Amino acid sequence: MDKTITVTGSGTAYATPDAAVVNGEIIGTVADYSEAVRSSAEALTSIRKSIGEAGFDMDDLKTTNFSVDTVYKNGSAGTAEFAGYRYMHGISITTDADGESLGRLLQALTSCSQAPEFRVSYIVRDPSEPMREARQAAVKDAKHRARELALAADVKLGGIVSISYASNNCSVSPRARMFSAMAVDAVPKDAEFHDSVTIQWEII
Repeated sequence: MDKTITVTGSGTAYATPDAAVVNGEIIGTVADYSEAVRSSAEALTSIRKSIGEAGFDMDDLKTTNFSVDTVYKNGSAGTAEFAGYRYMHGISITTDADGESLGRLLQALTSCSQAPEFRVSYIVRDPSEPMREARQAAVKDAKHRARELALAADVKLGGIVSISYASNNCSVSPRARMFSAMAVDAVPKDAEFHDSVTIQWEII
């Protein structure tokens, strides 16, 4: 039986985000179902108009989800009473990560008659280079771990028997935070890219 050693290495790379993704929710409660649908549509139209006037492409504003739910409240007799319909319309738009563009977008969103609640995440538009660096770091880490184990076990590493890698191993840790209309972090933290690879060596 051939003697082998199998080691999984991990690697991390960093890249400065060049885009900011603003995810928001338009939320409201009204008495009638059709009014809920209409109010949501009117709020979305207002937001599209506002970002268009701020110099952004209105078509860049995307819907991520939409729902209308029945809302109840506690009645005087301790029973649930109908309180209306709650609508929630999720939206998303991406802009450049610089403070000027992001600040202008957030100002446009908050100036609407029904301003959405929002959250900002920084991303890297083209992650191919940091992903490559993370993979290379993972291979180096696997080699280092294998050499340490071989030294501790008083054996020598031979040739590589196999390399196991799945392209979907790579994960990204985006940076996200909440903002007020004017408090814009113009210098986002670097995004982290993580990857792993499993390598099997012959022991000689």
